[in-house]
Amino acid sequence: MHELGVVLEIFDLVEEIMKEQGLKKVSSITVEIGELSGILPDYFSECWKVARLGGTFDKAELKLIHIPATARCTCGTEYEMTRNNRICPECHKTDYEVIKGKEFMVLSIEAC
Repeated sequence: MHELGVVLEIFDLVEEIMKEQGLKKVSSITVEIGELSGILPDYFSECWKVARLGGTFDKAELKLIHIPATARCTCGTEYEMTRNNRICPECHKTDYEVIKGKEFMVLSIEAC
């Protein structure tokens, strides 16, 4: 389960930002997770709950933004890949380019 390692890396990153900016408390961290990022949101959330206990982020809320896997077919149609079983709903081809869904990013930090 690499999600725990990712959570700990985020905590390290945010602690560094807190030191640089003289912040004392983080109330929330917003993270974008693409459907194709390799991060499982449920595992990530569970790891978050456990890793934050008793530390700097004990009260920090995790806000997740899910980015669906989106493809662009050679015919130009954009569609959600998993809803359409990776088949273009217009021309029924499976020749596509992934245009969204690989993202994984700390989008914002609410702190004081």
